[in-house]
Amino acid sequence: MNAMAYGAFLFVPASIYILFRTPWGLKVRAAGTHPRAADTMGVPVIRTRYQALALGGALAGLAGAYLSLGQAKMFADDIVAGRGFIAVALVYFGRWHPLWILGGSLLFSIAQSFQLAIQVLGIDFPYEFAVMLPYVLVILVLSLSKNSTIRGPAELGKPYDREKRV
Repeated sequence: MNAMAYGAFLFVPASIYILFRTPWGLKVRAAGTHPRAADTMGVPVIRTRYQALALGGALAGLAGAYLSLGQAKMFADDIVAGRGFIAVALVYFGRWHPLWILGGSLLFSIAQSFQLAIQVLGIDFPYEFAVMLPYVLVILVLSLSKNSTIRGPAELGKPYDREKRV
């Protein structure tokens, strides 16, 4: 494994600490869930959202760099192969908690390695179905999981307007 892969495993406890034990993490969670209440308490909601967006974009860029340089060691068209949508699905599956997201990503990785093993071992199984297996597994897990108790941020994707009346 690459050093970035080990760094990703170390990033999980770091992100848990940052999100749940620091003032900035509280501001990020408040800006996503109750931006008006956060603004009332003096949190710069728009700046906090942009900071979180920039951090997420930087981490996504780092993931893309790892995929093309660390894992595949080349660039090709469609190298991501839908894994970005899988990452978004894992956030929903993981109930917005880094530890659960790690568990979901490990489940997807096991399914991915299983389909590669099916192809390498020469098992009499159509390879198209083997390639499809991890994605079908994610859809099944998402449809069968009960995410009714924990929802994402209430104001996710909604622009915040300080002057708007409620």
